[in-house]
Amino acid sequence: MIPIVFAAVISTMHLEADVTADNGDYVVVPFDVPAGTVELDFAHTSSPSDVILDFGVWDPSGFRGWGGGLTDATTIGVAESTRGYLPGAMTPGTWSITIGKAKLPSGTGHYAIDLTFRDDATLTPRARAPYPATVLDPTARWYRGDLHVHDVESGDAHATLDEIITLARSRKLDFVVLSDHNTISQHALIAALQANLPDLLLVRGNEVTTYAGHGGAFGSSAYVDHRIGLGGRTAAQMIADVDAQGALFIINHPILDLGTACIGCAWKHDDTPWDMVAAVEIETGNYTQWKELFETPTLQYWDTQLDAGHRLAAVGGSDDHRAGQDTSATGSEVGTPTTVVYAAQLSEAALLDGIRHGRTEVALRGPDDPLVELTTADGKAIGDDASGSRVALTAHVTGGSGLVLELVENGARTQMATVDSDDWKHTFHVEVPKGGERVRAHLTDGLDAIVVTSHLWLSYAPSSGCAIAPAHATTSAALVLVALAALGLFVRRVRRRARPATR
Repeated sequence: MIPIVFAAVISTMHLEADVTADNGDYVVVPFDVPAGTVELDFAHTSSPSDVILDFGVWDPSGFRGWGGGLTDATTIGVAESTRGYLPGAMTPGTWSITIGKAKLPSGTGHYAIDLTFRDDATLTPRARAPYPATVLDPTARWYRGDLHVHDVESGDAHATLDEIITLARSRKLDFVVLSDHNTISQHALIAALQANLPDLLLVRGNEVTTYAGHGGAFGSSAYVDHRIGLGGRTAAQMIADVDAQGALFIINHPILDLGTACIGCAWKHDDTPWDMVAAVEIETGNYTQWKELFETPTLQYWDTQLDAGHRLAAVGGSDDHRAGQDTSATGSEVGTPTTVVYAAQLSEAALLDGIRHGRTEVALRGPDDPLVELTTADGKAIGDDASGSRVALTAHVTGGSGLVLELVENGARTQMATVDSDDWKHTFHVEVPKGGERVRAHLTDGLDAIVVTSHLWLSYAPSSGCAIAPAHATTSAALVLVALAALGLFVRRVRRRARPATR
């Protein structure tokens, strides 16, 4: 029998005011918590109906939670808090509510807030634990997972942790990153669940969500202040704070510019310290949507940053908010796409290290896509540096019979070969220019990419420890391969132009 708790109301408070588009994206509203408070109820509304305001709470020690546009009533307490918010001490004194001006179509809006302070708890605590340094598999190998998954701790998500775990295990993923919007309330919850999960690693993260871009803080251990502009806060400081935690900052869906349909989704922070960015999300969500709308411009965005000298790994994430229950044209389930990471073991630290060193590829359709490996004769692989003047680079494709492997050098497709078995190897000879180059692979169906790898980095050297191809004239077979590649690109462009618009 569930005990009935009679919690007396200490006091209540009502706050309301207009907000305007002037003076930045955030308004801070202070309020006082009386002594003896064990739980705080926090309810708010925004008006008129076309206005969207985001809400979060800070206590005297700092961040307490972020609900964003969540309209549910929130409870913050000593032993338990509702989604997006942290349990902990209810310190008497001045707290504050931050209101984000997400959408003000007419330049003005109105908020109303009701606060209730109680002297006893009404919520039943959930199991929480410190995050463990778990190693689920000590083997050095490729691990498959999803870097961008939301559960109910995000104000806009509906997936429970149990639903996410069930779906991820059914797809045989090795890891899932819980990347809730501007909160870390999920971290202690997943730590408590991990003890009973021998075959799936739950990884800490949060999606640092601003009004000019979203970024994944992979492996983060603490909240990262996302309130750009408030008190002079900059994107550069925000990313530096992620880096200072030993976490990785990833640019999520960088070109997803859908206006108010996806507020702040495209990355537009001009002060980005790219040397502190680890990766770019080259696919977000639904594979069909990605290849129709985003494939070429997203890869171009990535290549532009690579051309500027920034070593950014390729990653992908489903951005699943409903544990696969969204069956709309744009919906995507956990694991589509899958980020494949070569790591020394299956642990949070090893996955971080693998991505940090560019040992990744993205299986765009999901975890059952083929595996692509690129190696030199002396064992250099994806993410590594190699040198030479003419390097023999071997591609190994597992499970890809009937597909086409394209070599991409400095962003340009240069060579291709048809995969004719499920355990296929082919050696490409790469001429290394004096300025060096980066090489990756695209596994395609002849039209669209299915797997995209990160890079091997080649520097020019007259002699090298890498295998050097024999110095002979270009063969007619090589010329045919280049011609076929050019023809394929031409056919691809023609077919794309011929397709009807999907939006």
